[in-house]
Amino acid sequence: MYLRPAFAETDTARIAGLIAANPFGVLVTCGAAGMQASHVPFILLRQDDGIVVAGHLAAANAQCAQFEGGAALAVFAGPHAYISPSWYRTQPAVPTWDYAAVHLHGHLQKLEGEALLEMLRALSRGDAGFDLDALETGFRDPLLAGIRGFSLRAERIEAQWKMSQNRSAADREGVVAALRAGGEHAVADLVAATLAAG
Repeated sequence: MYLRPAFAETDTARIAGLIAANPFGVLVTCGAAGMQASHVPFILLRQDDGIVVAGHLAAANAQCAQFEGGAALAVFAGPHAYISPSWYRTQPAVPTWDYAAVHLHGHLQKLEGEALLEMLRALSRGDAGFDLDALETGFRDPLLAGIRGFSLRAERIEAQWKMSQNRSAADREGVVAALRAGGEHAVADLVAATLAAG
């Protein structure tokens, strides 16, 4: 990711918060079959001693060959919105896009046995109508045989909160007002936070 110093984010708790709030990400690998990407739900396993995420793929997915230590990139996108130059007090100006995004670089490890089951339980924890452990073995076991679990410990984290920090306070106030009027409250809140911080 091209990181501009004005927008770079290094706060691990804030980065983990974005992942937890936006867990549907992209797993990118490069192996014998070339570059491949899968869109999958992730679960945040740990953050205190470093960010670790986990998920699973269909057993037939060629990316599973990378689960023995292959290099990988997990990409997460947070709130984002188009920013019109007409919202700025300072003119002339051009359009842009404000966004928050996280890239986790690391190596993949297999999740098997109880570790796989615990990750699957965590993925469905918010669903009161589903209990993995209550499924009949004859139904559950073939499903488990058809997936491969993985974890990725972030060895390098790139995070960018591009929220108009390069604009004046007056320009950012105009952005916040216009975003709120358009119903883009998540991005408006993040831009407003830059005003409170500085």
